[in-house]
Amino acid sequence: MAEDNEKRTLIETFLPVAEISEEAKKEKNGRPPTFEMHYWWTRKPLITARAAVLGSLLPADFDVQEFKRLLGLDYMQTTGKRAFNYSIPDDRIQSLKKEYKKVWKTVPTVLDPFAGGGSIPFEAMRLGIESIASDYNPVSILLLKATLEFPQKYGDKLYKDVKKGLFWIFEETRKELGDYYPKQNEKDVVAYIWAWVVKCAECGFANPLVGQWWLCKNDKKICYLNYKIQEEEGNILKLSIETKGTPPQPNCVKGKGKCIKCGSPIKEEIIKKEIFKNDNEYLLALVLNNKKGKSYEIPSNEQIEAFKRAKNEVDINWQKWVDSKNIDLEEIPTDVRGSLSAKIYLKYWHRILNPRQKLLFITLISNICKYYKSLDKNDEEYNKAIMHYLILLLGKQIDYNCRSANWIRSKEIISSTMGQRGVGMMWDHTEVNPFVKGSGTLLSGINSILKGIEFATQKLHDSPKCTISNYSVTANPHKTKIIVTDPPYFDDVRYAEFSEFFYSWEKKALECAAITSKVPNKEEMSVGGWGRDKNFFSKLFNLGFKHIYEILDDDGILVMFFAHSSIDAWDFVINSLKNSKFSINATWPVHTESTNNPLARGHASIMSSIIIVARKRKEEKSGYIEEIHDELQDHLSRRLDEFWKYGLRAADLTVASMGATLDIITQYSEIKSYTGEMTIKDVLELVQDSVTHYVLQRYMKNAESLDAPTAFYLYTRFSGLEGMPFDTANLIAKSMKIDLKVLEKEHLIESVKSKKTGGIKIQTFKDREDLYRRTIPMSSMINAVHYMMAAFAHGGYDEVQQVLSTIPYGRNEIRDILEAFQSLPPGDPERQIAQQILERMGTHFPKTGQQSLDKY
Repeated sequence: MAEDNEKRTLIETFLPVAEISEEAKKEKNGRPPTFEMHYWWTRKPLITARAAVLGSLLPADFDVQEFKRLLGLDYMQTTGKRAFNYSIPDDRIQSLKKEYKKVWKTVPTVLDPFAGGGSIPFEAMRLGIESIASDYNPVSILLLKATLEFPQKYGDKLYKDVKKGLFWIFEETRKELGDYYPKQNEKDVVAYIWAWVVKCAECGFANPLVGQWWLCKNDKKICYLNYKIQEEEGNILKLSIETKGTPPQPNCVKGKGKCIKCGSPIKEEIIKKEIFKNDNEYLLALVLNNKKGKSYEIPSNEQIEAFKRAKNEVDINWQKWVDSKNIDLEEIPTDVRGSLSAKIYLKYWHRILNPRQKLLFITLISNICKYYKSLDKNDEEYNKAIMHYLILLLGKQIDYNCRSANWIRSKEIISSTMGQRGVGMMWDHTEVNPFVKGSGTLLSGINSILKGIEFATQKLHDSPKCTISNYSVTANPHKTKIIVTDPPYFDDVRYAEFSEFFYSWEKKALECAAITSKVPNKEEMSVGGWGRDKNFFSKLFNLGFKHIYEILDDDGILVMFFAHSSIDAWDFVINSLKNSKFSINATWPVHTESTNNPLARGHASIMSSIIIVARKRKEEKSGYIEEIHDELQDHLSRRLDEFWKYGLRAADLTVASMGATLDIITQYSEIKSYTGEMTIKDVLELVQDSVTHYVLQRYMKNAESLDAPTAFYLYTRFSGLEGMPFDTANLIAKSMKIDLKVLEKEHLIESVKSKKTGGIKIQTFKDREDLYRRTIPMSSMINAVHYMMAAFAHGGYDEVQQVLSTIPYGRNEIRDILEAFQSLPPGDPERQIAQQILERMGTHFPKTGQQSLDKY
């Protein structure tokens, strides 16, 4: 804890977690315009960034209601706009600076050594303080300058000049390339849906590899491709567009193909070899703009010829472009985790683009450079600022217009390549017409960039400056009193590899303005290629936080976000902070993650980060982990009630509880054990045990008497964990002292495996549909309850009575579990059948105030 001679800050004692989380969820669905200027992987909502920074600046006795108003939490109610739009008036900023001085004696500077997309320094500037935004990645530096530095420095003039440049580039590029994108039947083509082509080894037929034949599938309309093979005309594939019925089955799934002519399998090795050597693709369909929405047509000969002319232009000029270094011949990095699967098939970054897309990017870069060279040479610094925004257009375009982009059939829009967290291999993929209105086009990108400049200029025009620096966290030279940061999350994002997707093109334009840098990997703090395994990450994380300790003033404060469900991740975070001589004063779970984030995918999603508030440890003391565990249990039991009131459930509840362990463990410089066996990792595993029992006790009268399989099943069902990664399932099973293999053998869970991820799926009584037709062991109450449910579904309550007379469990035990199922959502089949059985068992169910089943 902070010593008496240190003034405690508000964030060490208070944070309105529930209100911030609720607003953060809404912000993720209506993102700030600066977020849309260029893709970045892990942007914290501005509401959470402001809360972290402002809470670090203000004294602990600051009025909490006023704090909420300053965050903009009531702004939505009065204006209908999101909280991030709220700007604190200038006169209030001046009075706040007096409050800052009560804690810090001066108006401090905030440092973010992992600045990324810039949410934290952006909000620091809006709070009237200078900030330092540092990052090791050049794509981040590009974004930080465009978001934080130039709008504050140049104001409204910047918007007008950038707009002029962007539209000049658009018009010049359209003049040169417009003929390669002809209309179809007098309508603009929005997008082109392609498929890779591979010959069948058996019959020689050239197969388009199609992952789905749907063109559109939503509540309002369906539309799909069908095909015939006209053998009499030389095995010509004839496509048609249908609006009724169902499409053919995909002929390429998980890298394995099937010939649509003879049905023979097309091996994965053959597909890899063919695509690796050749650029053979088939133009399946066109997406057209209509007054009433999108329509779909088979490409005309004019469309095919236009593409061939573009390809011919590339073939003629290719060597010239290579010799003049206008084309990047770098290879896609190898990524053992499969997030860059395009590498296996395409090898080079330039092959992410088809020939017409290559021609587009070459022309865009040429025109960006022409425009830059035409600018007034009297203010070269300002010219480079303009250049940054022109280059953002390349980043916007590559994200939506490459061979790894796809057509979202339900929404009829282009997908973001990086929105899928990696550069994947798409069998059927989508090319954008860059010169029309629509998602992923140049006009769409220009609009996003200009809106971002406008927003940043409006919010930062009178703010203090932000210093942008390009340092690794282990070499950052900036000393300060406040560090607020969002470090990499263990094995979350491979920033170096992913950044090359953008930077391989962006750097070609940057070179025109003598702005050059490489995407570094030597000290890239992520798990990925170049030997950056988990041990490398852990070592660098430790070194980084030891350096953060050195550059933080002795009376300073560290506030960091962290989000991960893995025991390994939390183990090294706790050890890193402890070994770096930090002690934790507070932890706050807040909603920060969107469903596009890999941390938030699947049923076992993590929607929250833990805000960790730390200071330098003032004394060295040792403790025994067995005794610390008792202290931790008392602390955790108090905080679990708090977390539950915040609305945290499932993985979020576990992550928040792991964060709470920091409050206790980091108070010790050395942790021993009486037995020499228990470790911090063991304590973290016991945290899951505490969470499990806490959740079960919320729903059941006699949770302590449950056998392990039943406890596992009920906990996962109550927590909404119908599916989860193996690590999460193992952690839960271990806390209940049961092996997953036992659960799988009894068909309570089912393994789900894929190339990239693996996990388990919970098996409800409906999934165990043959339960009633076979003999199953009555080794657990959940088996007995599922058997009874199956009996009821098969023959009604008469059969349930027969089951009750044979199973080795009492009526009250069974009733407790059936009543617990009433906590599941109203439409859940197990809740419904449990309620029907209870009503027949004479429990006078439903209870007072509850609806009967026919009301749902």
